[in-house]
Amino acid sequence: MLKGSTIMITLAEVLTNPSMAAASPLMRSSVPGTLERAVRWVHSSEVLEIAPLLRGGELLLSGGESLLALPAKEQEDYIRSLAVRHIAALALQTAGQAAPLSERLVAAADEYGLPLIELRSVAPFVDIAEAVNRLVVNEQAAAHLVVDDVSRRIARQITDRGPHLPTILELVATTLGAEVSLEAPDGSLLGRAGEAVDEGGSRAEAGIVVGGQLAAQLTLRSPSEDPLLLELAADRLSGILALALAQAFRPTPAQVAEARLLEAVIEGGDAESVQRLWLQAGLQAGHAAIVAVFRTAGRDANFPAVERALHVRGVQVKSHLWDGERAVLLALPHQGARAAREVLLRAARESLAGSDTCATFGPNVADGSRAHDSYVEAREVMKLGMPAAGDVLDAMDFLGRRILAAVPHAAFLDSYVESALGEVLEWDRKHGTALLATLLCWLDTGCNTTASAVALNVERQTMHKRLNKIQALLGGDPRTSGRLFAIHIAAAAAATAGPGPHPPGRTL
Repeated sequence: MLKGSTIMITLAEVLTNPSMAAASPLMRSSVPGTLERAVRWVHSSEVLEIAPLLRGGELLLSGGESLLALPAKEQEDYIRSLAVRHIAALALQTAGQAAPLSERLVAAADEYGLPLIELRSVAPFVDIAEAVNRLVVNEQAAAHLVVDDVSRRIARQITDRGPHLPTILELVATTLGAEVSLEAPDGSLLGRAGEAVDEGGSRAEAGIVVGGQLAAQLTLRSPSEDPLLLELAADRLSGILALALAQAFRPTPAQVAEARLLEAVIEGGDAESVQRLWLQAGLQAGHAAIVAVFRTAGRDANFPAVERALHVRGVQVKSHLWDGERAVLLALPHQGARAAREVLLRAARESLAGSDTCATFGPNVADGSRAHDSYVEAREVMKLGMPAAGDVLDAMDFLGRRILAAVPHAAFLDSYVESALGEVLEWDRKHGTALLATLLCWLDTGCNTTASAVALNVERQTMHKRLNKIQALLGGDPRTSGRLFAIHIAAAAAATAGPGPHPPGRTL
């Protein structure tokens, strides 16, 4: 592999591909470096909430009809949502459209750095996706061959001559044409190889985990603008370097105590054992606790930065890798625990925004010996909420759904649901409407008509009409009937049991 070589398909190559050229593409934005952007995959979708499902580097094809029908502000929000996911470009088909691409839409693409392509002729998106993705797969296969080769050579080095880090790092640097560095968790340098790379180019990182503890941080830098090879290498080499470091890595007594504490919390150890390990790990007796669970679709590369962000004032952080997930124990004083939890949630959301990692936070528990309860709720919310990459979910937003899940007999709520909402449910069945979804969304937003209209993507006037009909069927405004809580629980139970998609923003 020659230094500075690339394994990627650029947007320039995609635009000249015959399948794409048939759509008469015209670059409408003026984003620097557009043509050199790497295209990692081609998707076609008319879904306006597609951004959380993208990982970066995609070329998104859209017929544009749904987008161009939106108000200008919502079009800009859509552009921004794609830009923060770092996709390669958005291609909108305008052939046959009544509404052209507005100057405001183009200006938004320039402002947020999203290349915007206008497709002026009709061309089958499936043909474009098939042609380009075939090229992408071929290039990715070539990258895998390079990474396979360096992995075999490192394994042979470890087998024949032992885990000599300078030799291993030099081998990686030479093969990939990259600068390679390995740092301890405290930031001290363990080793470096290859020529230094200035700012720019591409970069990939991976945490090296030994025995559930972060033993080192691997960083690869290359002059190439294509991150694919480095990302594949970082992912693969993290496991091999863990084997190399395992023979030399000796966890401190504090690290051993931390790992044992987290394992006891995860497995539900008895209170006495957890309390003993709590003190051995250097945590203060009697402190409250929160457990968060982090999961990543890629590597754990950014987690050290997330953990640093969680070190807010008065909070101690302990973490452990367990079955592909990272469990994080947050110990904090009782006084101000609720406010501190809000700060921790904000810190996690800011750190994970735009990343391939998601998280869930369990509820506060008054004593560290009950930290397992917080862990269980964080895991359950991970399954209930199915967070997208970059999302951080709060178990407190799922309290209603957890209560409903704990009801031992599903039929128990049937009579209550029918008594509270029978007329609304019957109206939906007869007229094919979605009054239940509207009601639940309104309740979930704190009975905020404007917020629920935005969540349901309807006009405020439409929302008022729906609410008037709902109140007529319920026999009055639920806020003044004294049955608001009962109606909310009944609506959540009906939506959970009933068919059809759940409304946006529903948390109960």
